[in-house]
Amino acid sequence: MYKNYQNNQLLKQQFTPLDLNFNADYKTRNTNVNAELTKPQKDLIEGTLYLQVTLISTIGILALMPESVTNWDVQSLKENPLDQKWKDNVSAGPVWDEDDFVINYIGHPVSGAWYYTMARNDGVDPFGSFIYSFFISTFVWEYGYEAFAEIPSIQDIIATPVVGAFLGEYMYYLEGEIDKNRGEVLGSSTLGAISYFFIDPFGNLANGISNFFNVETTMYFQTYQPYNNIAQSNYDIAILKPQQFSSFDYGFMLNFKY
Repeated sequence: MYKNYQNNQLLKQQFTPLDLNFNADYKTRNTNVNAELTKPQKDLIEGTLYLQVTLISTIGILALMPESVTNWDVQSLKENPLDQKWKDNVSAGPVWDEDDFVINYIGHPVSGAWYYTMARNDGVDPFGSFIYSFFISTFVWEYGYEAFAEIPSIQDIIATPVVGAFLGEYMYYLEGEIDKNRGEVLGSSTLGAISYFFIDPFGNLANGISNFFNVETTMYFQTYQPYNNIAQSNYDIAILKPQQFSSFDYGFMLNFKY
């Protein structure tokens, strides 16, 4: 488009560019999100990305379990497109599910506690950790991955983050007590290491994945004006400068460096 402008003398007479560096006015702008975040925020976001590996693996394990345990209609999953199944389940929920008591009121709160302790160990305060647990358990899990298989559950939306927060704060306290005891439980560093893992398994798995692959993650937020929206008609000869564009595209990019 700039080339056409350069070659068209009539346009040059009618319109004036914003400055001599015409292309720079519409160059993609990248904001390095890492540079804008505190270390705890960066650690939590990176941990959340690696957490998806664990959650997706969990879905695979649950799919292999008997339907009497999960209450998932595996045959229906095979017969219907996954995207349609997800839309149907989300639009039908949330409902009061009929899962086992152990799953609803022990398994889910423990999961919520693990989300909570992951945030706490990344430097987030109790309220922020509760919000994080609520976000992961409700939107990433209940209305995300699990909604491909079943309708979101009322009990899970409430019990996972709420009961999980109380349980998670107690687990975080226990972790502090182990720290005071130089990482030992009952005089054993092995029991201490096992306890550390089960108090914050998601955080430890995320750190393990990151250390194993030695990945450095850089996040970029992009804003740019689409070139096909830029036309000479946008120039106002009366004020000798382009009109300010209100339409921008936005993007989010992850750069993984090994």
